[in-house]
Amino acid sequence: MQFAVALAAGLFFLGGLSGLIGLSGCGGSGEGGAAPRGQGGRGGDHGGSGGGASRMGGRMGGGPAAAAVPVEVVAISRRSVSSFLQTNGSLEAENDVQIVARIQGPIVELVVEEGMRLTKGDVMLKIDETETLAQVEIAKVGLKDGTRAHERAKAARDSEIISQEVYDAALAQLESAEAQLMNAEISYSYTSVKAPFDGIVVERLVKFAEHVTANQELFRFSEFDPLLCKIQVPEKELSRLRKGQTAYLNVEAWPDERFQASVLRISPVVDPATGTIRVTLQVRARGKLSPGMFARVFLVTDTHEKAVVMPKRALSLESLSDTVFVVNDEGQAVRRDIELGYEETEVVEVLSGLDVGERVIVVGQDGLTDGTPIQVLKGPGADEAAPPARAANFERPPGAANGPSPGMGMGGPPGGRMDLSKATPEQLERIKRRMRERGMTDEQIEQALARRRQQQ
Repeated sequence: MQFAVALAAGLFFLGGLSGLIGLSGCGGSGEGGAAPRGQGGRGGDHGGSGGGASRMGGRMGGGPAAAAVPVEVVAISRRSVSSFLQTNGSLEAENDVQIVARIQGPIVELVVEEGMRLTKGDVMLKIDETETLAQVEIAKVGLKDGTRAHERAKAARDSEIISQEVYDAALAQLESAEAQLMNAEISYSYTSVKAPFDGIVVERLVKFAEHVTANQELFRFSEFDPLLCKIQVPEKELSRLRKGQTAYLNVEAWPDERFQASVLRISPVVDPATGTIRVTLQVRARGKLSPGMFARVFLVTDTHEKAVVMPKRALSLESLSDTVFVVNDEGQAVRRDIELGYEETEVVEVLSGLDVGERVIVVGQDGLTDGTPIQVLKGPGADEAAPPARAANFERPPGAANGPSPGMGMGGPPGGRMDLSKATPEQLERIKRRMRERGMTDEQIEQALARRRQQQ
């Protein structure tokens, strides 16, 4: 038994030694020249075997696998969507007045300040009442004299002691005394300046103890709710206008909110200079809107109920047509041509090309092509174990296709991405125009196109 083991070990050693010699011969040193034909053949066989192993390794390893692109997705849903006439306007108060002094005198009490909200009848300031109060007392004395004179004249007339003319003079004196007292009391009431309606003190124009004169401006006072917004609508849209029509307003101070308005008045005439019609909207301020604010106005002209909608940000802007990327069952991005309908601020109606429930990529679609593997970080089907999604600029994955396949060019199949280096000036301008329509600035457009050129 021990002999057999030793014999096997020796044979193994000799075989390995002969293999080393054979390999040295096959390698061909600078002194040995070419190997004999027979050995070369065997060496070729060994080499072929090695090459086969190399190819097998390539098949098994598959080369560097393409990394999945992190994306965010949104499921296609249904909701109502409307068409709009879009324009601009400024908010203004329907009741905006300058409150003036009705009598003269020094201000003895200043009750309100700018920004204060008042109700109708609230006192705003008081003017010295000494002089007017004296006039009231004088008028009361005159009224007493007139009353007594009228009573004596009436008794005398009944006794036929005086004529009717004398009685009429006494009656006129009484009525004059009554009017003088009324006038004095009105002047006295003007010493207290009161709010004429519910509103806000916009501006205070006087100071405490200042001597004011009649008709001097004291305050600017406005009613903030509701507010008005006057817009100009082209004449051709007249048939689409009606009183009570719904509209929505956006203002810079509250960019994430929209304020509902309605058509209050429609001018009966067309401005011949501009060819437009003045339309007045009424909007509830909700404690946030103020006169003078600039507003973007969306006047609803039609509504589609239960429409198929998707977020606008899902649109691939770097193309000549409306396209998006959806996620298939294999976890890959698939480019899809779609037809759009009505558009709102954040969503757009899809007339064809997408079905309810499909997942459309809204972040990370830059640089994608058909078949690119993706990893959903946010939205339906997101990987809970995945790291948080980055904001927007996802890098192109290693190994991903760069632009259209060979031979696709500008007229390639829908799955290919446009090669910007082959785009004509007219096509580039169309792409830029689509980006501007989606709210991108010229600087953002140039940055996006630069990223595409680097990727290609």
